[in-house]
Amino acid sequence: MTRFVVPIALLLIATLLVTTGCQNSVPMAEEMATPLQETLDTQRSRKHAFQGEQGLALEVPGLSAAVILPDDSVWLGASGKSSERESMDPAMLFGLASVSKTYTAALVAQLAAEGALSVDDPVETWIPELGQIDGNITIRQLLHHTSGLNRYQQKPEFLAAITAQPERIWTAPEIVDEFQGEPECQPGQCFGESALDYVLLGMIVEKATGTSVSRQLTDRFFNPLQLEHTYLYPEQPYPTEVMAHMWWDVAGSGRMVDVVEGAGELPLAALFSGMWTSGAVHATAEDLARFVKDLFEGKVIQDAALQEMLAPGPELHKEAHYGYSVILERIDGKTVYWHPGGAGFSSVYYYVPEDGISIVVLGNAMVDLRPVAIALHKAYLAHQQ
Repeated sequence: MTRFVVPIALLLIATLLVTTGCQNSVPMAEEMATPLQETLDTQRSRKHAFQGEQGLALEVPGLSAAVILPDDSVWLGASGKSSERESMDPAMLFGLASVSKTYTAALVAQLAAEGALSVDDPVETWIPELGQIDGNITIRQLLHHTSGLNRYQQKPEFLAAITAQPERIWTAPEIVDEFQGEPECQPGQCFGESALDYVLLGMIVEKATGTSVSRQLTDRFFNPLQLEHTYLYPEQPYPTEVMAHMWWDVAGSGRMVDVVEGAGELPLAALFSGMWTSGAVHATAEDLARFVKDLFEGKVIQDAALQEMLAPGPELHKEAHYGYSVILERIDGKTVYWHPGGAGFSSVYYYVPEDGISIVVLGNAMVDLRPVAIALHKAYLAHQQ
């Protein structure tokens, strides 16, 4: 029998190649874990502008973040606390507030691409009983927030209603009847993020499909993308022990209170059902980061529908336009798709196509989280230099 002897030099070279290969195959998320976590902790310790009438500066009790990197590896981080008894955990769910509208907008854009409706349809085509709402407002104007409808979610009447009966589940017709108020301008004459725009869109989706919005979201997005921790709450309830605790400056004094502690079986049901398809999606940071990445990479809806979503609509400022519930902005020479949310909880997604990175930050108080997302992106860029 012939024996083959491998020279020691060749063995050393092979070992070196294998070792080098292993080093190069380390997921980016593993390499970035320390700088990303340090950035998240540093950002949480800073004061952020409170999004309320008092303009107070408050420190957010807890943050959860997810970053999906260009190699598709995922970094998850948490900082601070959920409650006085429990640290923040990346597995916790948060209400996404206005970020929920991106899901609704993608659904409407897809239905339009399928011919189930047209974005130029007047609202009255689908909802004949509108009270004092102008029936000539188009679906496109609802998507772009140029309907001029009352921003009821910012009014004292809405806050009073949801705090008086915190576990009440509002229906869409009840929201329209109770909170439509006086319009803020004629359709097409101003930009204003009224929750009523996307509540009406939810009603139109149900008329066009003959099924619930939650069923459409589940069948089209949640199940195919394996988003196992995403719900339209409270229409789709989930175990409350995995809901992050919300801290709210209830009295406007600068002192935040845990409003989930001691709540019933459906905490904050009135708040989220009262915004429905404009603000009731709950998710983990990882689920939202995955949805955003897949959506903007063309893996969720038809290309024509995605192009409609990303077509520049109202100008917010020189470098930023509003699409269908996504802000398109040039930042440091790059296009960024992003959107914030704030309704007790706070949220932001930040997707940079040029870098192939999806960043999500969720907080359990209503603060501006965009600086945190930007800081995480800069930490990634610094690591690449």
